[in-house]
Amino acid sequence: MFNRSSAFIVCKDSAWAKSFHSVLTEIGFAQVEHFAEAESLNVVPFSRPLQFCFLTQISSNKEVRAAMQAIREHRHERHRFSPVVMLSRDLPRQQIYEYIAMGIDDILQFPCSLKFMTDRLKRQMFQPVKYFETEDYLGPDRRRTFDDVPKGESEHAAQRTGMADYRRYLFQRNPFKGVKMLDIYEHRAEAEAEEGDGEMITNKMLQEVEQQVS
Repeated sequence: MFNRSSAFIVCKDSAWAKSFHSVLTEIGFAQVEHFAEAESLNVVPFSRPLQFCFLTQISSNKEVRAAMQAIREHRHERHRFSPVVMLSRDLPRQQIYEYIAMGIDDILQFPCSLKFMTDRLKRQMFQPVKYFETEDYLGPDRRRTFDDVPKGESEHAAQRTGMADYRRYLFQRNPFKGVKMLDIYEHRAEAEAEEGDGEMITNKMLQEVEQQVS
């Protein structure tokens, strides 16, 4: 199924990129490209229905955020929801939390078997995926991840308790058809405070996104 998808590696270190290039080719990706700078994602053609974007831990947090911004704010709506995977070795727990807070879909730590990596990447396809969008976040639902993290508690508590506005996307990734939007929910904290029900399905918004991703 990966032979219908592209793999983009964003990494300044050519040795790391070359190593992961061979692994991703063995997994079966039809196209594997290496970009040293995140800005390249704004101009490279996303020519296949589904693109996987791979980042590496040798990039600074600033560089990772730049790559995430380039993907999540891509000019084509359907590519904003491309799976982003961090490739790493021996990450400390705090760094894992920081990556998760940036909206990364998954973190793969080496060494691991090719089968393990393939199975993890398959999780990004076919099944419904839920994303949350707030003022400073667009990515998977990670609320439970921060339940036992004091720092994360203060940063994410407002979204978890409905005290802040957010938008919730439900979509499905398909290597043959790309991203299909299934549902969009709009949560308005003010409306919930006034009416007790601030979560609404916005049909017009859903139609607009479906047109963009089709």
